[in-house]
Amino acid sequence: MTVSIVSAVRGLRSRRAGLLAGTTAVAGDPDLPVVRVVHIVHAPNSAGTLFPGAQLVGAVLSDAGGAWSLPGLDPTLRYHAIAYDHTGVHDPVIKMNLVPTVD
Repeated sequence: MTVSIVSAVRGLRSRRAGLLAGTTAVAGDPDLPVVRVVHIVHAPNSAGTLFPGAQLVGAVLSDAGGAWSLPGLDPTLRYHAIAYDHTGVHDPVIKMNLVPTVD
């Protein structure tokens, strides 16, 4: 089994604020929603390079249904979401080059 981030990027920190949102789940049939810490980092370039120079923007905890969101992001920038498994069973999972949109 693997832990996955299913990203649903929706819009609403700059003059036009954006929102990243998604879910965390253990992949299966069906997927099992799980509570996980998700770090949002800013990708320093459009190629999505994570290191060096990535900046932690925020950390959120997904709810019991696996849902998480982080508002107040600049919609002109790209971000990565990294979900960590505190149980140590699964490796971290990363979803790259997410772009917040504005509703």
